[in-house]
Amino acid sequence: MPVFVQKELTAKRAEGQFNTFRSSPQQNLSGAGDTIVSRRRKIGIMFRKKEEKERAHYGPYLVFVCMFAALGSVSFGYSAAVIGTTLGQPSFISYMGLDTAPNAASLIGAMNGLFFAGGVFGSALHGWLSHRYGRKMSIAVGCILIIVSGACLTGAVNISMFIAFRFFNGLGAFQLLAGVPLYIAEIVSPKHRGVLSDIHAVGLNVGYAGSGYIGLGFFFTDFAQAWRPPMGIQMAPPLILVLGLYWIPESPRWLLAQGRAEEAWAIVARLHRSRSDTTTEFAEREFYQMKVQIDFESRMDTSYTEIFRRPSFRKRAIMTIFLTFVVTSSGVLVINNYGALLYSSLGYDARDTLLLQTGWTATALVFNAVAMLFVDRVRRNWLISIGFFMLMCVQICNTALQKHFLGSTNKGGLGAAAAMLYLYIIFFSLFLDGPLYFYVAEIWPTHLRAKGYALGMGALSLANMIWLLAAPTAFVTIGWTFYIFFICFSALGCIVSLTWFPNTLHKPLEEIATLFGDHDLVKVYQEQIAAEQLGPHGHTENSLKEKSQTDEEEHIEAVKAETARVS
Repeated sequence: MPVFVQKELTAKRAEGQFNTFRSSPQQNLSGAGDTIVSRRRKIGIMFRKKEEKERAHYGPYLVFVCMFAALGSVSFGYSAAVIGTTLGQPSFISYMGLDTAPNAASLIGAMNGLFFAGGVFGSALHGWLSHRYGRKMSIAVGCILIIVSGACLTGAVNISMFIAFRFFNGLGAFQLLAGVPLYIAEIVSPKHRGVLSDIHAVGLNVGYAGSGYIGLGFFFTDFAQAWRPPMGIQMAPPLILVLGLYWIPESPRWLLAQGRAEEAWAIVARLHRSRSDTTTEFAEREFYQMKVQIDFESRMDTSYTEIFRRPSFRKRAIMTIFLTFVVTSSGVLVINNYGALLYSSLGYDARDTLLLQTGWTATALVFNAVAMLFVDRVRRNWLISIGFFMLMCVQICNTALQKHFLGSTNKGGLGAAAAMLYLYIIFFSLFLDGPLYFYVAEIWPTHLRAKGYALGMGALSLANMIWLLAAPTAFVTIGWTFYIFFICFSALGCIVSLTWFPNTLHKPLEEIATLFGDHDLVKVYQEQIAAEQLGPHGHTENSLKEKSQTDEEEHIEAVKAETARVS
């Protein structure tokens, strides 16, 4: 900020002109007679915004923390996808008797269905654990569950044992699927939340691709039980993560909710500085906003009942469930988990099927990395809507090709159908894979974020359970017409996300409530905070504290009145 503006602000503060905040930055910066904001303060804010636009408020340490946490994403991706290559292993099919079992399709469906049934319970467990004991604790429990269940799956002696432990594998995996993106979204700065949160999506696809290539490698061995080592390797990422969790920081927002402000400040100050940022002004302003907002929210109801009682929270819940359910219903996990069956139906042998399956997951990894180049440059609702539109177009083409060429010997038509599956994952990775997770985390206030996110992951696992249980039988009985469901859900997602979803791009998490009409739930805006108002660790002068306490009481009364009116 220019020196002359700092001097002006210091003088204004000495005159007692910074003792009051308006209800919104627009009100605070308007009004000719308002002595709180001078013309020079407006200039100062303008200069500060320009400087911050050119400055990245993160360094190698924050990137490292996000990447290390994304080992949980790798773990989920591997655990979810390893069944795809396992079903392509002749050694697994013969050992489990699936080549002779009359109910083989049902058993295969149960392997996938119970994994996602476990995910429903894992999502609910995450909501309670991460809210009560911290984001890191939820991740740790997920890691332990995957390690134990992975060991039992690797040593499974019959199909019943294998199916049973797939449930517990899903229980742990969804702890990580919910915990990691929520954790990353809470520790990164608003301007780079999309690109850094996309590390989670990249991690997922590292797991998907890793399981594919490891399974492919063991396909060419003469080992009689070649399916066991790939299954056992899933224990490695969660083991590394759980051993290293002690050394990465807890979410500062969760620490603030527990009244541990000093610990939270130390974390924010370290995470949100870079070599180009020689001061802690940004970190102090961000921390002050977090602290004031979370202190206010800590007195509010955090139950699931409150989520569905207040209209704005209810809208968030509907959006969360809708987005996760519809993205899943576009067919992504059906293609991923049953890729071996799909490519086989298109006339490819076992070797080519595994090559195509691994190539599909590798393509997802590459284009998730490409998405990081623009994910923080496009409006969130437009990004999601474009993704659904492209998936709809691809599935229409795929359905037409399957209708005309499935069961034929036309290599060109069958190859084009396989290419559509690749085109599908390209658009999914570019527009939906990352936003699916960080958008759901963005729209919730801190005191409800864990439980709101749990709703989304529960809906995602429920949708996957429905589609994956139905898919093996559906492909046998109704064939290509099964894809029509995916087309319809993609079209629905395109329209609803464009017309109903708010744009959260670059918005501080503490201010997103305004997009849902909850202006009374936002305590302070970044634009209102000048460096001169901040003392050590983001605290303000006593007069401002007293005013803040008065405002809190007024807001609490307003919320109670609103809740009583709605109920």
